[in-house]
Amino acid sequence: MPKYVGELGENRLFQKKDLAGFYYVARLLLDEARSLGGEFLFVGLGRSPVVVTEFLRQLFEIEAVDFPLSIETTKKEYEEGKREVPYDESMSNYIEKYLPRKELKGRKLVLIDYVDSGYSLMSAQALMEVHLEKVGLHEEAQHVYIAPLTELEKFLQHDKSVLKKFSPDVSAAHRLLKVLKATIDKEPFAKFPRTSEAFIRAGKFPVSDDVVEQRLRAVMKLAIQHLGENEKGALEKLELAYKASGKLLLKNDDDNQNWFRLRKNPGRTLEKTFSFFPTNPNMRRSDSDKQHLNYRYSRLSSEEYGIPDGVVSYGFGQAQGYVSRHPVQATVGAILSILAMLYIFMLFKGLFAVAPVLDNSDRITEL
Repeated sequence: MPKYVGELGENRLFQKKDLAGFYYVARLLLDEARSLGGEFLFVGLGRSPVVVTEFLRQLFEIEAVDFPLSIETTKKEYEEGKREVPYDESMSNYIEKYLPRKELKGRKLVLIDYVDSGYSLMSAQALMEVHLEKVGLHEEAQHVYIAPLTELEKFLQHDKSVLKKFSPDVSAAHRLLKVLKATIDKEPFAKFPRTSEAFIRAGKFPVSDDVVEQRLRAVMKLAIQHLGENEKGALEKLELAYKASGKLLLKNDDDNQNWFRLRKNPGRTLEKTFSFFPTNPNMRRSDSDKQHLNYRYSRLSSEEYGIPDGVVSYGFGQAQGYVSRHPVQATVGAILSILAMLYIFMLFKGLFAVAPVLDNSDRITEL
């Protein structure tokens, strides 16, 4: 058990309702896989779904891999629906590095990703179909599916989607989307750095960070133990709540939470959920939303776990990270801050050092 939230590098710990959201999408994925038959390989694209794939690995003991692939698309390409990503030798070598053909042979591929407003997931799906055809896996190329974690129906109801039953109005599902959008920092949990296509074309391969991987594994294990003492206990508790979601449950019954029931305000989008007045006018709205939710859920998770909130420690760690990445800017900023404080100090010292002029003369006597 950490001494405070943030000790392991995360901005907060996973709460019980977070695990309910992970369980909700995992249950849908596994049910769909069973109905389609055959052997599946679940692949998390980029950094957003790493907490979902780790949950699948730990609680269900199934193979789920993280693939550092990020597809950039322009606004025009968004409108067209997807971008045809150029497939060349560098892209082929890159995919082969992280998804070897021997691991793909005889399997149906499910690409998991958080989808906000872009079509990068659709572009990645088309890219994998091309790759499988090129390496001679023609049957496998017909079975590349998507698992879009989103509230947008056009993605959920796509022909290749395996999450057609995913409902953003389920409380656990809405919580999952908030977690992936804003409330979990990707830096402490994503073992691969953000990767661009230019990086791939240059023949570079991002290296997995073992420390980050161990951190995510430890935090997820801690959350599972916090819910049910072990994997079996946590799974039984989640299944019980899932099956009882249609029944009237007591709000204070910790063993039967209303995690999987419909929200009180169905149809309320994430954009409206995050609607508030930013406290820092110089900060972008999206960053301000994330900061607001990070602080809020950090406090709530500290209360749930019964340990101190480490927002200050987490912020200090973020500052240290910025200094290590941008030493010149940090040095200039520190010097300017010191000069500004000295100027303010001298200004106040000068103001209070001026002695007032006292008039002790008797005007009436002089008159």
